[in-house]
Parts: sequence; C-alpha cells; structure tokens
Amino acid sequence: MKITPDTDLHREDKDGKDICCNGFTIEVFADESEKLEIDVFSAAVDFELLNNSIEEAEQFAREYIDFEEKEYCNIVDQIDSGGGI
Repeated sequence: MKITPDTDLHREDKDGKDICCNGFTIEVFADESEKLEIDVFSAAVDFELLNNSIEEAEQFAREYIDFEEKEYCNIVDQIDSGGGI
C-alpha cells in the first residue's frame, strides 16, 4: 500500500458544490513490488478523515481494505453457491 499526500481531492459540500480538499491518495498493490495495482482511492480531510495525518489515513485505508475484502468474499461465496451476484 502506498499513501501519498494530496491537495487536489474533489468532494461535494452539503450545498452540492464541488470543493477542493486536502487528504491522501491511497494505492493498493498485490505485493511489495508494486507492479500490480489492485485499487486506488482517496481520503479527504473533513469527509473520510477527521484530520490531515498519515496515521488517520492509514487507519482509514485498513478499514476500507478490510470492508472491500469482506465484500469480495461475499460475492465469491454467492457465486460458489450458485446464487449469482
């Protein structure tokens, strides 16, 4: 996983306006060689993150990856049981 500070993350405020935020871009790779990228997502301060810290971004990334892994396993289980998606 690679976490990079980002100052150009776009989110929608409560009034529906596009705003630019600080935060982090998070890249997830299949292994340490970083040759096969699995996912890329971002986390913006005051949206997904409470503050602009690498620790906060790491915690968000771990939770996001854990959730996505569970969703993937559920889909595989449904397919394996003949239920489709």
